[in-house]
Amino acid sequence: MMGNYIIFLIIYFLLLVISLVLARAKNEHSFSNYRLLNKSVYSTIGFLTFAATLFSTFTLLGLPNFFRVHGIGAWIFLGVTDVALVAFLIFIGQKIRTRVNLSTFSNLSTFLLNRFTTSHAKHVYLFGIFIFLLPYVAIQIRGVISFLQEIVPIGTSLWFWGIIFTAIILIYSFVGGLRAIIYSDIFQSIILLAVTYIIATNCISDSGGIRNMFESINGSNPKLLTSPGPKGLMNSQFLFMSFVTIILMTITQPQLFTRIIIIKSNKEFRKMCFWLGIFALVIITPTIFIGLYGSINYGDVAPNEFWVNVLVKDQNKIVGGLLLIGLVAAAMSTSDSQLFALESEFDSDSKEFNWKNKLSIILFGIISLLLAIISPFQDKLISFATLSFQGTSLLTPLILSSVFFKNPNNLTIYTTLVSILIFCLAIIGIIPAKIFGIYLILILLILLSIQTIISNKDGFYIQ
Repeated sequence: MMGNYIIFLIIYFLLLVISLVLARAKNEHSFSNYRLLNKSVYSTIGFLTFAATLFSTFTLLGLPNFFRVHGIGAWIFLGVTDVALVAFLIFIGQKIRTRVNLSTFSNLSTFLLNRFTTSHAKHVYLFGIFIFLLPYVAIQIRGVISFLQEIVPIGTSLWFWGIIFTAIILIYSFVGGLRAIIYSDIFQSIILLAVTYIIATNCISDSGGIRNMFESINGSNPKLLTSPGPKGLMNSQFLFMSFVTIILMTITQPQLFTRIIIIKSNKEFRKMCFWLGIFALVIITPTIFIGLYGSINYGDVAPNEFWVNVLVKDQNKIVGGLLLIGLVAAAMSTSDSQLFALESEFDSDSKEFNWKNKLSIILFGIISLLLAIISPFQDKLISFATLSFQGTSLLTPLILSSVFFKNPNNLTIYTTLVSILIFCLAIIGIIPAKIFGIYLILILLILLSIQTIISNKDGFYIQ
């Protein structure tokens, strides 16, 4: 069995090498092509790469486990959120594309540098994305290496797979550029969608159909069919906080912001957003049934055991092998996109390659690996993804004030930095995550927004 998985892995890595070679040949040593594909991507490729970056290992690991533990109440929330995300992306995305001047745009950090009267705006932004993308990359690494360690137990610990995987994503993102990453994204989107539906169909069939599945849940743990779920997590405040931060991540996380910029035209951009919304609903729906199947058959086991049983042992060898490739591809797609986006943001010189700036990204990769290995969060992939969304959401006033206000006030830079530091203190437990029963992240976002609006007295940019 293990030999079959190794063969699948070898095939996948050969495909990566081929895509890397093709990407290098087409980049033609053009920096604009390497970094932004000359901003000429069509909607079909655009939605596949956006979706692959947005939906990662937590889609196939985190979401089924989330439904298994907390119930299906999140499905309606996720559906509403995805529709709102698309509407927000269409409106804000077109404004951003108009405002940043696509012909000269190189990266968001340089845009902030030019819009504010101090370089502190750029530095605060770089600090924020560096800190809050760490948990998101870490969960990609942790998810895939935990899975590999269970089904292909080579080496004595998670370190073996962790070092190999981190090295691969660093090399792939540095050498191939955005084109190679998009090749990987396309493959990941297709394989992830196919495997998720195959596994969900098998789970429904093994449960005797959807009706029997729900009747079994209703008999054993009926709270899984209601909100806020058996653990009370999905209350109205948690859902609202998640709703806001998930929507805002489309403009605050650099790997997604880049994908707003690279689309060929506003018409193609709108088409991309439409198909992205469809894909989001299509990919999330089957994870409900995988999670419910897990709650019926593996309700009390650890997440790792649930994943291996449902996704591998209860499937045939071919599906298990495709699942392994899909999982590795999903982690690759999201991780290398974030590493490449970070490297792009740290490099302010858009005219030539600068290998010195890659040192900060190598450091980022090492810290992500350490966080993935030593932090006990293997059962909290969704929580760590949410943490990343929440942290980067604090950059929203800084970004939007540079887009919408004529002369953005520097005060927003410093209040953003203070908010980031306060939120970090809450993460490590020095200050409470709730104040008077309200999530701290919501309080910070509200105060930041009020301050930004009040302090910018020169009015809005209009075009």
